[in-house]
Amino acid sequence: MDDTTETEEDYLKAILSITENKGFARTKDVAKALGVRPATTVEMLKKLEQKGLIKREHYGPTVLTEKGTNIAKVTLKKNKVLFDFFKMILVPEEDAIRDACDMEHSLSKVTNEQLIKFMEFLSHEGFFEVWEKKFREYSTSGKLKPIKFSDEEYYYDLASQNIK
Repeated sequence: MDDTTETEEDYLKAILSITENKGFARTKDVAKALGVRPATTVEMLKKLEQKGLIKREHYGPTVLTEKGTNIAKVTLKKNKVLFDFFKMILVPEEDAIRDACDMEHSLSKVTNEQLIKFMEFLSHEGFFEVWEKKFREYSTSGKLKPIKFSDEEYYYDLASQNIK
């Protein structure tokens, strides 16, 4: 997001995840989720509160504001789309998790929107499965197979693969 740092976005994601499971987040929960000291978490929570991204009580629960929730959800969606894309191109899961987390913060709005549209397009009517299968074959064999040019041929190919 434009006015939040990578670290702030990570805190917002952690708070969202914790509150979805428990209904609220405590400082120690957030610190544990992010692998940081509680004192570090307190300082960041103060910053997030000043930016209007969270509401918290001293020694009490922390919850996201609407703005904080929106930022966390957008960041999580970027992460999921990147992770799904990396898995589609056969990146090992551990690397896909790390790379998606690194890249979710640096995509421009336009790139993010187009990547989301691309993944939605591939998911439509089984395209994703066909592309994944064809890429897996190419990745292991190193040989490109001809691509069908007409929609009819493509759908026939798709239907025949779903039957097998």
